Amino acid sequence: MRPLSRRQWLLFVTSIAGVGAFAAKSAFAFSMQNDSAEVDGLVRNRCSAHNPYHAQLVSDLVSKLKGHSQAEIEAALAVARCPICGCPLA
Repeated sequence: MRPLSRRQWLLFVTSIAGVGAFAAKSAFAFSMQNDSAEVDGLVRNRCSAHNPYHAQLVSDLVSKLKGHSQAEIEAALAVARCPICGCPLA
């Protein structure tokens, strides 16, 4: 039996890995989870005109910035975005 060259060895190993990957029925790195009712409702109403979650985020941000000037608060609100939908808050 003659020894395998480097090229033959790499082809052999990659073909075995390819067969193994093809035989796998599902990807184990990802899993699907259902959203909670709260998150589902927030995503569904994400850009409505009267979104209470966005109003709460603005209220929280303004309360955290107490003691800063009005210009600094407005600048912070101008760049703030909702963590769920990515919409600007102001």
